[in-house]
Amino acid sequence: MIRLAASVLGYDIWFYISHVILHTKYFYPYHKEHHYIVEPTFLDTYVGHRLEGPFQGVGMFVPYLFWEYTLYETVLILLFLNVRGMMRHDRRCAPIIGDHHLIHHRSQAYNYGEYWIDYLCGTLKR
Repeated sequence: MIRLAASVLGYDIWFYISHVILHTKYFYPYHKEHHYIVEPTFLDTYVGHRLEGPFQGVGMFVPYLFWEYTLYETVLILLFLNVRGMMRHDRRCAPIIGDHHLIHHRSQAYNYGEYWIDYLCGTLKR
């Protein structure tokens, strides 16, 4: 269980960093396609430049440098991260998971990652 949590934590930290990078003037041209949709649904989760997904997802694999993972664990982590990502992009899931990322789609200078990391980094908007 610790390996799964470590991969989710690695993903969350790198996702935040990479998302902030994607909002800089140098990289926003690659990310702006994702923000054309101000009120996204789960179907819009993967709208974006073809390099954006792999770039934002590599943090999940940092713990793989320290531990050996089974295929089952990898599939479970990917399933969790993808379902959570789709839920973050759909207003219908807000009662379950919150509207933190939906606020980011309306106000792009805030809420780059998970609630806790935005709080710690001073980029939280409620």
